[in-house]
Parts: sequence; structure tokens; C-alpha cells
Amino acid sequence: MIRLIKADFYRVLHTKGFIVTGIVMIAFAIVNVLTGNSVGMGVDLDTTMPSGIDLKTSIDAAVFSSSILVYLLIGVFVIVFGYEFSQKTYKNSLTAGVSRLQFVVAKYISQVFYLTFFIVLHFAAVMLTAYLKFGSTQADFFSFVLQTFLLAVAISLLISVVFSLASLLLVGLGSMVGAAILIVVYPIVVQIIYTITEWEQLKYFDFLGFIQVLGVGQLKFDEILPYVIVSAVVTLLSLVASTLLIRNKEL
Repeated sequence: MIRLIKADFYRVLHTKGFIVTGIVMIAFAIVNVLTGNSVGMGVDLDTTMPSGIDLKTSIDAAVFSSSILVYLLIGVFVIVFGYEFSQKTYKNSLTAGVSRLQFVVAKYISQVFYLTFFIVLHFAAVMLTAYLKFGSTQADFFSFVLQTFLLAVAISLLISVVFSLASLLLVGLGSMVGAAILIVVYPIVVQIIYTITEWEQLKYFDFLGFIQVLGVGQLKFDEILPYVIVSAVVTLLSLVASTLLIRNKEL
């Protein structure tokens, strides 16, 4: 499995998509801070979008805007997982003695690593730009940086849940287009169904909506736990289902 992760690391670093994604993430961060705006994706949002007027509010606005990052990071999914299935080169790894479970887990770990890298890069660009523009009034700047880093990691894991579902669809149907469409429409569809049915439990499956709620500080710590549990269960089930589907595929 380590060998697969290393191979992905080498391959991804030598793609133009890696550099382009990094540039886009930094540019998006700088534009948001300089304009003082935040943008979010959602249906009938009843939250007030924060605007960046200092370092702290710039980070809050960046957290709220993180729901948009899933669209900017589709390239990560294509590079890490989608390319191998569209070209069917995944068979080379499986015939070389790698188990199906190791293959799926290795791909998931690679996706989480690159998602985390780009999102941390995004928040670092937000923080640096906001610091240069506004300065800092934080009493404990180190703690503030650490908290921002942990938020970036949490956002990466939430986005990885959607990517794990897209991976499951890709393995099941073999359609790169279908998997990419799922990444795009999943957050919107979940929010539409939640708005129509008002089924309270469905909100725990709105992973990107959860990011926006974090951005405006509407949740207490004890209210976060159900989201974490649902995210972990969905990810685990997606990985197991992907493994079973690959096991039934002909090499």
C-alpha cells in the first residue's frame, strides 16, 4: 500500500493539474481577502455570510467559502483516482499482488493527503494576505494559526467524504463523468431534499453545508459529534463497497 501511495505522490507531482490547482487555490484566497467577500454554495441559506474586515473575520469568511473548494478540487479526484479507472491502469496494481482493500485505502489516503495540502495552502494564503492587509489583533497568534490549521484539516476530511462517494460510483459504473457530476450535484441535491422534506436527520449528510455552518459559528462542540459520526460511517461504507465492487470486476 505504501508503494501505491508513493507512486501516486510521484505521478501527481509531475502533472500540470497539480500546479494549476495550487495556483487556483491561492488566487481564490487572495481575491476573497482583497475584496472582503465570501461566497457559499447552498439552497435557501438562512445564514449571514461573514465578510473579511480583519484577520479573524477573513478566516471565518474563508471557512464559509470552503463549500466552493470542492469544485476547485475536482482535479484532485481525477488525477488520483479517476485517471486510473478511465485508462484502466488500476489493473496493473491489482495484478502485481496488491489487494483490493489496499488499493482502495491507498487511493483514499492519497486523496485526503492532497485535499489537505491544497486546503491548508488555501488557508495559508488567506492568512498571509489578511495579515498583510489588516495586521493581527490576536492575543495568541500561535493558537489562532493552529486552530485554523485544524479547521483546514477538518474541511479536507469533510470534502473527502463526497470524494469517497464519487469513487464508489466510479468503481461501480466505470464512468468518470458520472463521478464528477456526483461531486457537483451531491451538495445541492441533499440541500434541496432537506428543504422539501424537512427531515432533520438529513442535515447530517450535508457535509458542505456543515462547513458553512462552521464558518458562521452556529454550532456548539457537542452538536458537531453527529456530523463526525455520519461522515466517518459514510466514508467507511464507501470504502468497503468500493472494495467489494472491485473484487467482482474482471482483470
